Amino acid sequence: MKVLFVYKYLTLGGVEAVIRARLDGLRRCGLEVHAWFLVDGPGRGMFAGMEPFLHVGDVGALSVHLARERYDVVSSIDTEEAFPAMHQVAPHGRLVLEVHSPYRENVVYLRWLEMLEIAAFLVPSRFQASVVRGSLGWHAPIHVVPNPLRQAFAVEPEAFEHRPPHPVVAWVGRLDRVKNWPEFLKVAAVLLARAHLVEFWVVGQADEPDVEHWFLRRAGRLGVLSRMRWFRDFPHEQMPRLLDAVRDSGGVIVSTSRFESFGMTVAEAMARGCAVVVPERGPFDEFVAHGTTGFLYPPGSPARAAELVEMFLRDAILRRECGLNGRKAILARHGPDQAIPVLVQVLWELVRRPVNEAADLHDPFSDVRS
Repeated sequence: MKVLFVYKYLTLGGVEAVIRARLDGLRRCGLEVHAWFLVDGPGRGMFAGMEPFLHVGDVGALSVHLARERYDVVSSIDTEEAFPAMHQVAPHGRLVLEVHSPYRENVVYLRWLEMLEIAAFLVPSRFQASVVRGSLGWHAPIHVVPNPLRQAFAVEPEAFEHRPPHPVVAWVGRLDRVKNWPEFLKVAAVLLARAHLVEFWVVGQADEPDVEHWFLRRAGRLGVLSRMRWFRDFPHEQMPRLLDAVRDSGGVIVSTSRFESFGMTVAEAMARGCAVVVPERGPFDEFVAHGTTGFLYPPGSPARAAELVEMFLRDAILRRECGLNGRKAILARHGPDQAIPVLVQVLWELVRRPVNEAADLHDPFSDVRS
């Protein structure tokens, strides 16, 4: 089978991490897999060693490529800009639309897709399946396919040699309104007000310079800037070791996201055995069990989030147990050896079945509670 994944931007984001993990895993399963990005960017380093299967070009170049190459499956991931080229897929291949974006304005296009011959929709969580159902104006087959973690996150964690001098409370994500960085700064301010000797690490950058200016200004006004390290352009290849440093410092990973289709940064942290504190909303509640694999806090309550972080900071046994349980739970579903076979199964089903016979909702983990 020959498969092409299409995505807009070659950045350092969760979708790029998923595509790289798929290229690795699907190739081990004997599939020929390629990735196409419409715009080049800093994520190219994430695909080191995969250069023959990495393509960058505009929609016109993609259309020429699809006319020349015969793919069994072409998957467009939140990239409606590529739709003009997708008429090249049929009749030989199947067109799949993947909806990973947590940005509601980015999925408006789902209401106007009747002109495309779509074999199925793929989503990374049951929560995202409900979002897609609510956005579609028509009935369509939706398959829940777990995102695979990269192997570097799944391997057995190693002790971090030079531990940070104080526990690290870390936040990872793009500096935007959906990832909700202001709430993390409030959590940090609460912790400092309670005289906790901690470091705050922020890993990520903004799409616009003005946002980064406001981020620094807000951190200074809340009094947390002097205790903060900002990893603005951090390579994804180094993330496992950064997470190991957070874990071995006695620290915690915090998410404050308003919306997520999956939450890759949280899953990566859990895979490295980190204790996590996340909002009590979908999709986090699909893989974070409160008090067992992490803590869930009421969205919009930085004071409660800070209390839960404090519990982890004070109780090394609880922190370690939740970290170990979280690692076991996340790898059971999202480890590459577990998630990739599910995708392979779905792809073969789509290739072999007529579109109107595709299963309505594929979720092989429906009976699993992480």
